Amino acid sequence: MPSDASWPLQQAVYTALTGAAAIQALVGNPARVYDEVPPEDQAATFPYITIGDDTVVEMGTKTEDISEHTLTLHAWDRTHRGRKVVKQILDAIKATLHHASLSVTGHTLVLIHFEFGETLQDADGLTWHGIHRYRCIVQDT
Repeated sequence: MPSDASWPLQQAVYTALTGAAAIQALVGNPARVYDEVPPEDQAATFPYITIGDDTVVEMGTKTEDISEHTLTLHAWDRTHRGRKVVKQILDAIKATLHHASLSVTGHTLVLIHFEFGETLQDADGLTWHGIHRYRCIVQDT
């Protein structure tokens, strides 16, 4: 039975994002990349990135344990007018992750590929929200 690569994959993505100079230039150093945004009494400083929902589908064979993951990342900004900063953050995320070679503990990352992007304004009328989805193929080592 294959081991679950979702947490090691998330750790690898987090390490890549927080270590990228282009991302640090946009969301601070240390980079504001969250698995869970701090509660309102410790409000997060905009702009920032959140690691969103993911899915895992087993696609292995009799001899290989392989899983396909989709990972959603979110960029948030409320400090600038318009989508510009959110789009810059999304571009930096893509430059960091698309076809990257990441070290995933206990696994081999075969592929990380940008699949989908979207920007929109939240219902509060103040917050710009960018969404990216990545497809990842991971093999147990």
